[in-house]
Parts: sequence; structure tokens; C-alpha cells
Amino acid sequence: MKKFIIFYFLSLFSNAAFCQMENYYDLNFDDTDNLYHLSIDTTSNPNNIWQVGMVQKSIFSSAYSAPNVIVTDTLNAYAPNDTSIFTLTNIVSGLGFIWPHTIVFSGQYFVNSDSLTDFGIIELSPDNGDTWIDLINDTIYNALIDWGLNKPTLTGNSNGWVSFYAFFPELGPIFNIQIGDTIIYRFTFISDSVQTFKDGLMFDDFHFEDYAEGIEEVHNNNLLSIYPNPAGNHLSININSVSSTQSIQIINHQGEVVYNNPKFTSTAIDVSSLPNGLYFLRYSNSASFSVNKFIVSH
Repeated sequence: MKKFIIFYFLSLFSNAAFCQMENYYDLNFDDTDNLYHLSIDTTSNPNNIWQVGMVQKSIFSSAYSAPNVIVTDTLNAYAPNDTSIFTLTNIVSGLGFIWPHTIVFSGQYFVNSDSLTDFGIIELSPDNGDTWIDLINDTIYNALIDWGLNKPTLTGNSNGWVSFYAFFPELGPIFNIQIGDTIIYRFTFISDSVQTFKDGLMFDDFHFEDYAEGIEEVHNNNLLSIYPNPAGNHLSININSVSSTQSIQIINHQGEVVYNNPKFTSTAIDVSSLPNGLYFLRYSNSASFSVNKFIVSH
């Protein structure tokens, strides 16, 4: 069992900071080391069907790593007309979101449900519950969420355990995630009114990583300001300390780079050709970068 580890090292090399900070752990439901991350919501649903234990069903007959899993009831078919939730809460203590460098969320799932009408959802809140991002189906930040394997399909029949792996450090600058912030993963299973006597959904062997190493570029939100916001035809850029090497990119809500200037020297950008919507401006120089969110509205 990997333990909760934080390792910090700071030195100077060629006038650049070198940092390493790590936070990684496993949650396999077979011991209690990291169960404090888990909360099963019985406030909104006193009959929440998520349970931790040894599964004993017709299709769900064993854990991925014995003996325990988290599952939609260890003994019975999942209930109709139900919405059940559990959450995993992490406190940011590595530098993965901040540089951004490495944020990994992985695990195993097994689903046996009515296709499409009964299904699971995995969501992420980067700001302690104020914002929720559907990691599988989101259309705003989807380009910043890299599924190293196929996206989980949390409906129908997986016919056994399936691995999943998600990588999304670039959400950090967008939401200004800092050390000590609370990140919440929310897992929901929703069923319709038809009782199908299927086994539902279960997870096992969650793994989380949050770290950065050997990174010289530093996230700094005080590098520049942009206005007006919303922007009409032009977006003005006020850089607080002009550098000899600076670049600007504009990324749309689908993660596509719609403007790229690796040698930016101007004070404004023409956005008249951009469709109305949400955009992210990423500025970087030889030592630092910042990400600013703005809206185009003609």
C-alpha cells in the first residue's frame, strides 16, 4: 500500500527554481489507510445504495483486488428510480495542478446495467464543489482531459473489469488551483423506473498522483491583465513586465488553439473573427506563465 507522501526540494540552478512535490496514494477498499477520502452521501439520499464490502452477486462475484470494492449494493440488484452518490476528497499538496505537470486519476470499473437508461457519471470539482466537470461527457474542458485508455463506458455491460486512466493537469491554471485547495471526485449512479435486476456498477483500486519535477516555468497570475471582458472586436493586453521572449495563445472552450503568437509584442489582439463564447488566454515568457479566462461577445 502506497502511503501519503509529500517530498519537497528547492534549489537554484541557472537562476531558475527547481521544485519537486509529490502526493500519491491508492484506495483499494481492503484496508483503512485512505478511506478517510471517501464519503457516501446519505444526506440527499438516506437509502444510498453505494456500499463498501465483499460483493456477492450473480455477475459481480469478486473484487478486482480481493476482498472489497465499492459497489451499488453488495448483495442486491440496484434499485429503480435511484440516484446514489459517493465522493472522494483530495487536498492539493503536490505541484501537478500548479505548474501544471502531472495529475493522474485511474482505477478499475465493472458495469452491468440497462444500456443508456441506467448509467454512471464521474465528475470533478476543482473548487470544493462550486463547479462540477463531467470528466467523461464534458464539452467545455474536454480537450484538457486526456483519457490515456478509452473513456469509461458506465452503462450496459463491460463483461468484466476495465481499466481507466485520466490525465488533466491543465485544469489547474484555468481554475487557479493552489496548494491546500480541495478537489472532489463525485461518482453517481442513476437508474430509471424499470427494475431489471442487474448488478449495477462497482469500482476498485483507485490511484491518484499529483506531482511536478524539474519544472522551470512558474505559474504567476500577476503577469498581465486583459480588458474589456467580455471583449467585442479587440482584447487589450497589459503586460506588467515585458520580456524579450513572450508568447500568447488563445484556446477556445473545446481546447482548440485559435490564436498563437510565439513572439508577441503588441498591446491588443483582434478577436472580431472569433465566435461568441468562453476562451482562455495563455501568456508565457522565459520564466513564468499565466492563464486568464475571458468571454467574446460581439
